[in-house]
Amino acid sequence: MLRDPISDMHSEAWWMRALDGELSGAEERAWQAHLAQCLSCRQEWAALTHMEALLRTAPPPPVLPADFTARTVTAITQKQRLRSLLRFLVGFMLLALTIWMGLGYCNIALGELIQTVGMVVSSRQILFAALMRTLVGLALTVKTFLPLIVGIAAALFLLLAPNSVLATVAMVRFAQKRQARSATA
Repeated sequence: MLRDPISDMHSEAWWMRALDGELSGAEERAWQAHLAQCLSCRQEWAALTHMEALLRTAPPPPVLPADFTARTVTAITQKQRLRSLLRFLVGFMLLALTIWMGLGYCNIALGELIQTVGMVVSSRQILFAALMRTLVGLALTVKTFLPLIVGIAAALFLLLAPNSVLATVAMVRFAQKRQARSATA
């Protein structure tokens, strides 16, 4: 059932009319009778009328200068620009510091990497040269072992070189074991 907001004493419209003193004589008597019976309305009415009295006795707000809004907007805009500039500067400094530290670390790491790669390359060259000398010496002295020696050298190269057969087989076996573990889980 819909209530008429003008005649419903619990509606906001009724309360506003009562506060503004717009109730008729009969409505005022009905309102006072309702307040006498309804505790929650009586408490809220007392708080509301007290607040209304405080607001009416409060001093008027100070008169602001004509350029108050313009000065306030200008001050806020300047503070926002200053904060943006400070955020930019701090961000730039952090980025520059991070890049500087990163380049220093990369320089050290790059030097160590170059040294390590150089050692690996030179050791492989030394081993390969020794292997070739040995194979050539064996080939010259014992021509019957030449196919065996070439086969062993080729097998060693296939097994020990990066991306070799041994590495491929190991990776396939690892993948198979991983699949078997995940299938049982």
